[in-house]
Amino acid sequence: MRNRKDKIFALAVAGCLCLSWLTGCGEIKMSPDNISSKSDDGLMGSVKEETDTSDESEADAAGEEDKVSNDMIGRYVSQGYENPSFGFAIALPDTYTLEKRTNLELNADTIEASNADSTYDWIRSLIALGSATVFEAEDEDTYIGVNIQNAAALDDTSVWDEEKTIAENSVATEEDIKEAVGEDAQITEFQNNVEEITFLGEKHYAAQYTFKNYDVPFYGVTVYLVNEQDPRYLLAIDILGSDLNAVDQADQFFSVYTE
Repeated sequence: MRNRKDKIFALAVAGCLCLSWLTGCGEIKMSPDNISSKSDDGLMGSVKEETDTSDESEADAAGEEDKVSNDMIGRYVSQGYENPSFGFAIALPDTYTLEKRTNLELNADTIEASNADSTYDWIRSLIALGSATVFEAEDEDTYIGVNIQNAAALDDTSVWDEEKTIAENSVATEEDIKEAVGEDAQITEFQNNVEEITFLGEKHYAAQYTFKNYDVPFYGVTVYLVNEQDPRYLLAIDILGSDLNAVDQADQFFSVYTE
């Protein structure tokens, strides 16, 4: 079982890799036309010295205003996660274990360490470079991860395209899966597609895939949320596992955020 969990985490990495720099991409990786659609019941379905000082102060103020907020990164709570900027919360059953955002403090409490000021600063530095994982949890067979992607990391001006285009450009391919799982992989029955789904009561797009490795089934879905107030930022929610029903119904752990 430990080996299966290792494979699931490897797939999580694959999902993050597929998201790299999709803004403005005009070429779609694949077409979902040859994949049968499922119902919309679950996730799988459906410058003088005084002048210098003044300019530096203005630049500092602008930098503070432009800084990714704690609300956009979100916070750990008991058995879950809240993200006010993207408007949702996660509440997980006791079977799930929350993973700390950083392993710098190995003996620290998961929630306290994940919500520490130093951790937020560390995550902001990663987002400035391109991306950061802001929440992770797992049970015996399922992984849930939340990753922020910064479209403006290279040129400070780029914004994300529509969610449908993002999903079509980032859905995992069989080559992605083989690279993530390793040289010993025996991948069969691979399929992928992109579908419009209902998530948190609204329409969004999800990239989905399924395959077997040594006859063990795996299922993955990534939901893409572009921030409405600041479209430089995208949240990718990855749900991966070896139980189709668990992956398909994981949206029951998500709810609209309320203060």
